[in-house]
Amino acid sequence: MRSRKSPKDHPVKDFYAILGVHPEAPTKEIKSAFRKRAKAKHPDTGAANDEDMRLLLEAYRVLSDPQARREYDRGRLRLIPNSERDIFDYRVWLKERLDEPEYVAKLVFYDLLHKLEDEALELYERIRDSDEGRLERFFERPEAMDAEFCIAEEYVARGRYVDAYAVMRKLIAMEQRSSGFGYFYDVVLQRFRRLVLEDLPRVLEPEAMLDTLSDAIDARSSAENDAQFLRKRAEILYRLGRVSEARTAVTRAATLAPRMAGLRVLAQKIANGMQHIGAP
Repeated sequence: MRSRKSPKDHPVKDFYAILGVHPEAPTKEIKSAFRKRAKAKHPDTGAANDEDMRLLLEAYRVLSDPQARREYDRGRLRLIPNSERDIFDYRVWLKERLDEPEYVAKLVFYDLLHKLEDEALELYERIRDSDEGRLERFFERPEAMDAEFCIAEEYVARGRYVDAYAVMRKLIAMEQRSSGFGYFYDVVLQRFRRLVLEDLPRVLEPEAMLDTLSDAIDARSSAENDAQFLRKRAEILYRLGRVSEARTAVTRAATLAPRMAGLRVLAQKIANGMQHIGAP
């Protein structure tokens, strides 16, 4: 989900359409559909050519094997061109079942991959606070986490930075419990840092920003992030005249990143401020 290529870039066929079954079909139905179609397309009947039979066999091979089917399903939504979905409209089928969180989650995923971001956000907000609606219940954990990272990015694009923060905070906690992002986690950490240091100050008052910084530090996302958040917290506290608290924050930042640019200057400014108010 980290790159959104056009479906036309991929020659992958819709195996469900080839067999004439829907993507939720059980294995028994897939086998039955294959037998019927194989009989109709067998070369002895003259009803199909070798390529038709090859595609039918390939579709059956993939969809009848649970592991192969899971691998295929991970990417199928971004790979199937609209022109090949003439037998089964997956989105319509999902929309008919939105009374169940599973299908809401699957439609969120589908809409994200098909550049229907507004629709995806609206649906996501229906299930985001429900344990039954967690995306990782219905997708492989890495794909679910990728999807929510995309949700966070869409919130940022709309200036909904507080919503984006809630999603990112959740994802960091998930990654710390068990890795899902892998190498991509560095990108997540950088985006989280930028969200906290650059985006949120645009919409939060100083006191609310201090609370958010404390929460971000509690997340322990990385030593670099924590040092940056502590420095930002020290700057705000100093501006609010809470000099003693500012000194504590800048001291903690220096412990984590003693060579951070500008930190020594900030620490000196805070020290001078404490001398000005007669602090020891």
